[in-house]
Amino acid sequence: MKTLVVEDSQASRKIVCHYLERMGITPIPAIDGTEAVDLFVSERPDMVLLDIVLPGIDGFEVARRLRQLERPGDWTPIIFLT
Repeated sequence: MKTLVVEDSQASRKIVCHYLERMGITPIPAIDGTEAVDLFVSERPDMVLLDIVLPGIDGFEVARRLRQLERPGDWTPIIFLT
């Protein structure tokens, strides 16, 4: 299982990724919304952990863009972290 972790705080991102790895989940870290959208397209994660407050585009806009990029019939869980 792959999880996209979108968090601009380096400390928070590392902690979340560490715990995911301990649970056997592969984290895909992203520092901002633009990187998150690009990684969503290239990596096709199974789940997204998404901060709301991000530099550039905020988490709500990222979520909208990710939903638009999903293939027909797909639905990726998006969990907001704040």
